[in-house]
Amino acid sequence: MERKLTTLIMGLATLALVGCSHSMMRGSVAMKTGENEAHVCLGSSEAKVGQRVTAYRNDCPTKGSPKSGDGSGRCQKVRLGEGSVMELLNEHYSLVRFDSGVSFNEGNFVEVNKH
Repeated sequence: MERKLTTLIMGLATLALVGCSHSMMRGSVAMKTGENEAHVCLGSSEAKVGQRVTAYRNDCPTKGSPKSGDGSGRCQKVRLGEGSVMELLNEHYSLVRFDSGVSFNEGNFVEVNKH
């Protein structure tokens, strides 16, 4: 009986983590597919083809290093540039093409432009 309960609890915990995983990755650059293109965690319910996005990176000082530019020692959101959603790949991912000159990497993130 105890083993079944442990298995049930572990299964529910795993389900909860998997169910939340996309919301935690929302907007992240999952895979760079070319010089200006990437698969981004923006699904069909979050983005539309042609929609403009802005790319960012987090600039976080490491522990024990000099503080960041504003002296606070906190992470800063740094704008990298813009791009467009070219294709909705599935319910979780989109293909984004960044404008010429935008330097981005896997792990950066995008936000859908409001206007």
